[in-house]
Amino acid sequence: MALTQEEINHIQSQASIVDVIGSYINLEKKGKNYFGLCPFHDDHAPSLSVSEDKKIYTCFVCGHTGNVFSFVQDIENVSFIEAVKIVAERNGIDVNIDLKNTTKYDKYYEAYDIAIKYYQNNIRSKDGKEALEYLHKRGLNDEIIKEFDIGFASKTNDTLTKLLINKGYSEKELIDIGLSNKGTTMYDLFRNRVIFPIHDSKGHPVALSGRIYEKSDEAKYINTKETQVFKKGEILFNYHRAINEAKKMKKLVLVEGYMDAIRIYSEGIKNVCATMGTALTSEHVKLLKKINVEIVLCFDNDQAGEKATIAAGDILDKAGLNITVLRLSGEKDPDEYILANGVDKYKEAIDHSISFFDFKLNVLKKNKDFNKVDDVSAYVNSVINELNKSNDQVLIDLTINKLSSEYGIDKNILLNKVIKVEDTKVLEVVSKPKVKKEKSIRLIELLLFYMMNDIKYIKVYEKELSYINDDKYQLICDEILAFYLKYNYINIADFISYEVDKDFYENILDIIDNNINEELSDREFMAIIDKIKHINDENKINELKEKLKNTTDINEKLKLTDEIAKLKKRDV
Repeated sequence: MALTQEEINHIQSQASIVDVIGSYINLEKKGKNYFGLCPFHDDHAPSLSVSEDKKIYTCFVCGHTGNVFSFVQDIENVSFIEAVKIVAERNGIDVNIDLKNTTKYDKYYEAYDIAIKYYQNNIRSKDGKEALEYLHKRGLNDEIIKEFDIGFASKTNDTLTKLLINKGYSEKELIDIGLSNKGTTMYDLFRNRVIFPIHDSKGHPVALSGRIYEKSDEAKYINTKETQVFKKGEILFNYHRAINEAKKMKKLVLVEGYMDAIRIYSEGIKNVCATMGTALTSEHVKLLKKINVEIVLCFDNDQAGEKATIAAGDILDKAGLNITVLRLSGEKDPDEYILANGVDKYKEAIDHSISFFDFKLNVLKKNKDFNKVDDVSAYVNSVINELNKSNDQVLIDLTINKLSSEYGIDKNILLNKVIKVEDTKVLEVVSKPKVKKEKSIRLIELLLFYMMNDIKYIKVYEKELSYINDDKYQLICDEILAFYLKYNYINIADFISYEVDKDFYENILDIIDNNINEELSDREFMAIIDKIKHINDENKINELKEKLKNTTDINEKLKLTDEIAKLKKRDV
């Protein structure tokens, strides 16, 4: 059932835009508004402003502007009505919305769903006995095997391929999907392997990973190739299961391999997902920013894992996320650690994870002899280099004091080595260039901005002006009047949700973005009205003068002269 505009407006009126946006990014109150790192561009200084009063947000760098629905729509990559549903549910409002939307990838998802069920059935068969025993020996019980849809691909060459062809899939589709391949004949890609399904962030099955379970010269893993729905750099294993628990616990454990994630999850720590061995990407960061919780990095306990931790931590730190690091001792990875030491020891280790900055300091201390001046100097300079990446003044001051105290270095010498980058300078470098507009257009946009905020300005406009001498802006004005006439009120947040043409919508957001800092003043509004009247009169006078120049009719000349005189008198 579609919601009415009144129902949408009611949901918005009940929702705190600060609470909703604050669940995705950290917000800090400065003056009347709240500020945070914008999730829609690579933000280094808080440039996203959220107004609780106006119920809108805007980024002063990239220009992204909107209301609570548009924020959720863009950050979750969902439709408008899905965003409305998400906001409503977060505020305990029941909505009757059917979201059974079809997508162009449904056939892909259905094929993988069929394949997963087929492989699940196989693992309970006689042929799957050894594979099931292998999983049991790895410490995975039947409940976890079922929850993660773990299955078994038998040694047969083309059984799944034939099954899917019988269900209407073409050979090309099966190759494109990544379930089959073709030599002299079509054959199943996965054979004689334990099968681990992979889902996207919304829970759609999009890929498989097949692992050998007995001694073999074959590759340990075979994974689905990249397809239209499976791009490894955009997917975190188990994200769709972990997201709610992570929000509840305000913490997410991020590991490297999916077996680590399954092991941790099976022990009751459900706020865990895995990068599946790939370097962290910007798409991964977007997924992690959505939940806005502490990220505990728990990568393999080797040199490669250490480097991966620093690389991932730097990316997440730059994105403004709160990161801690858990380095396990003894075993190589979380899977082996839990099997050897038990889950309680692992939980205790999570609780004692250290800050990412402290982790980097520990790495910098490695192989240093602090009885040697050169090693002390190298360490201190390395720490200064790390501080120069940070905008956290408290962290900088505490670290400088500690270095000064521990190594007897003059504090001023250390401070002079720290490069201070002012937020305003960062903004000057990366801010979206503002397009210079004619004075008349600037005044019209201000007029419309006022009218979007309060019906009293609409009434003054109707009485004093009644039209705008620009087709594009007159159409926007008409939409504002239509909203007011229909609902007998207006505010920016609700007006943004009003059903208007896409081009209108972009123009409206541009007007809001350009005027968001304006403090509404009745006196200023009347001055705007007067200035627009004056500009309109000037334009009209010029138009009449042109007509006067081109006419030979004496009566017409007298009439035009009289009109010009009246307009000039009105502007005195």
